Amino acid sequence: VWPAHKRTFDFCHARGLPVIVHSCGYVEPLVPGLIEAGMDCLQAIEVKAGMDLLGLKKAYGDEIALCGGMDVRPLVANDLDAVKAELDRKMPVVMAPSGYILHSDHSIPDQVEYETYRFFVEYGLKLGSYASA
Repeated sequence: VWPAHKRTFDFCHARGLPVIVHSCGYVEPLVPGLIEAGMDCLQAIEVKAGMDLLGLKKAYGDEIALCGGMDVRPLVANDLDAVKAELDRKMPVVMAPSGYILHSDHSIPDQVEYETYRFFVEYGLKLGSYASA
């Protein structure tokens, strides 16, 4: 499998494209091999499957970017205090020094009210925006 991933990732890199790997579920044991093959960013980072955004940032944050890992369950509950707590706990860690894209750990279900989602995005951007280069 890894030779095929490496060839595919090399193909993308040769054309100036970043490699963003989306995966649902618990994939942490696969991350070192994906990095070795040339992955630039891991996307989704599903909390309820056991993925640990803060642990991934600590272990691999200087090698790859991370996208996601914000638990969608507080959003589904439309609990702004819980959404704020999730962002407050994770954003300061994953933003430093760079390489994080704000995203939930899964798709946003229909039960999430617009105001809840808007709060998630606006507060997340308030906590973590990179300066323009």
